Amino acid sequence: MTNKSTSTKVSLFVVFVLVSAIFSVNGNVYAQQNVTLSEALNVTDAAEQNFTNETDSVPVEEELLPTTTEGLVSGDGFVTDNVTSATPRDEITEETGDHEENTTAVNTVTRDSQTVLLEGESLPEGDFIHLYDSTPYKIMSGHIAAKLPCNDANSTDVNVLIGQAPNLQPAELEFVGPLSTPGELCLYHVDIASDETTPITDIAIQNNSTEDIDFPATSTIVLGVNEIASISGEHNE
Repeated sequence: MTNKSTSTKVSLFVVFVLVSAIFSVNGNVYAQQNVTLSEALNVTDAAEQNFTNETDSVPVEEELLPTTTEGLVSGDGFVTDNVTSATPRDEITEETGDHEENTTAVNTVTRDSQTVLLEGESLPEGDFIHLYDSTPYKIMSGHIAAKLPCNDANSTDVNVLIGQAPNLQPAELEFVGPLSTPGELCLYHVDIASDETTPITDIAIQNNSTEDIDFPATSTIVLGVNEIASISGEHNE
């Protein structure tokens, strides 16, 4: 009986030791699994935080316009000198404004043509007829053709005056022989253009003789204006 009791106690002790060992091993494994899982979770959280920070690192207000790609080899083998650049929206606005201010200073291309019929009109001695006024613009490019009474020497007593009133001067007319009849009517023409010191805004004709001039049939003045530009100062007729 004593031997059986001793054997039973030994068997129970061995079982207790084995069970304790099993629980200890399982506990360590479970703890290691928890540590590994926690580390994995920490890594995931950090990655998500980094992703969030990278997403919010560029404010919307600092968005730039699309960049222009330069400095690359073109299809013809040429290389441009400039590099890729990006310009904020406000700088683009300023550059556009400067460009608009510069373009307003250039000449304005236009085309204005007028034909003045003088048939049946009379121009008294020393008097004038005002034909054209471009104020507040000066004529930068224009042309005048005049079919006027003339003498046998192909000259006329009618002056074509140009300038800015009241400062008008006779234009130097060029005689056009193939379209003239000396002693009756002759055709003359001249190109006109303002410069920095002599603006042209007004065109007139003047009687430069001591007698009245009666204009016969087909007497005409043709005025053409191609370009104009703004002028400063006052205009007085």
